[in-house]
Amino acid sequence: MPDPTILFLQGLPGPSSRLIAGELQRRGARVLRINCNGGDWFDWRGGGRCYRGPLEQFGDWLARLLIAEKIRAIVLFGAERPHHRAASTAARGQGIDLFVLEEGYLRPNSVTLEHWPRGVAWAWPASLDECRTRAAETARPAEVAIPGHFFPRMRQSITYWLAAVPLKPQFRHYRSHRPHHSFFEMLAWNRRWARAFAERRKSRQALDRVKGARFFLLPLQIDGDAQLVHRSPFGGMVEALEAAITDFVAHAPRDCHLLVKRHPLDPDLAGWRRITERLAARDPLGRIHFIEHGDLDQLLESCAGVVTVNSTVGTLALARGRPVHVLGRAIYGLKGLSDTAPLARFWHDPQPPQPGAYDCFAAMLWSECLLNAGFHSREGLARLAPLAADRILAKLA
Repeated sequence: MPDPTILFLQGLPGPSSRLIAGELQRRGARVLRINCNGGDWFDWRGGGRCYRGPLEQFGDWLARLLIAEKIRAIVLFGAERPHHRAASTAARGQGIDLFVLEEGYLRPNSVTLEHWPRGVAWAWPASLDECRTRAAETARPAEVAIPGHFFPRMRQSITYWLAAVPLKPQFRHYRSHRPHHSFFEMLAWNRRWARAFAERRKSRQALDRVKGARFFLLPLQIDGDAQLVHRSPFGGMVEALEAAITDFVAHAPRDCHLLVKRHPLDPDLAGWRRITERLAARDPLGRIHFIEHGDLDQLLESCAGVVTVNSTVGTLALARGRPVHVLGRAIYGLKGLSDTAPLARFWHDPQPPQPGAYDCFAAMLWSECLLNAGFHSREGLARLAPLAADRILAKLA
């Protein structure tokens, strides 16, 4: 079989997609790239083809390109971005494989690379028995620790935005998938840093109030996150938070507390402390608390359970044997792994995962869609390119 032609669409800000493409080229593959905005163009160092038309015409334009260039596979980050949804449809129509990169299902040492053969989405497991079957012949690999990467991620995101702004006239039809403009997110981050001292003081006070008490942890997710938007019944995080607090006030034991934690990567445009305190006023017993800062490992060790829409905090809790209740549709929302009983019962009798359930689930993910790598840190990127190239070329062989 001749060496494949592989098309790259949008990736995370930073060099991750470019490095994977370079590794594929070194191994003989032909690589093409489509840029949808100035940030894409900059991250690809000025190469690739630029799409400047409206979103409504992208699918047809791409379908013609796939035929003309004899594309064998498409690599993209996040299947739910508008341009990528159009690409998925075009790929299915022509029987072209997709490789979908995402933040890792299991944190902190993985990234996700799903293989969608002929454009058909990678199937989530429907049960623990299916996990056992799919992971039966694959041993779970020993993980190499991937360092934290907040500041490289921040720098890459800012650089991407700074490149996109002056080139906006060249891509006048482009609309970001993100719910807020990057300029307002930057202002919100500056506000977060200005408030950091006060936030830490208030967080310590809230943690003191639940010390020694029975409490549940509710980690917030970022509004606009694909897992929240496309895999939950909620229109946004406010709606999910209100549903959880309403159920807690109505059904939780009187001696039980609920601790709401802001997402560490949320610029907090919404004002989550204000929103949570407004909703918490419904509880006459004052058992609902909000924190911006707190050691997640310690919180997971001491909480009675985790309530989440579909956050990856759920997998961190399950790895520690903690009970987890899922409000949305999470890959780990399996009977015997998560507690699938009604939330009203979870407050009273949270059920931990069955013995061995998490290891079985994790082994299935590692065998099918996880890479022990990272998108931002130097160490993570050094592992990402060869591991991703290995998997892509093996699936196309």
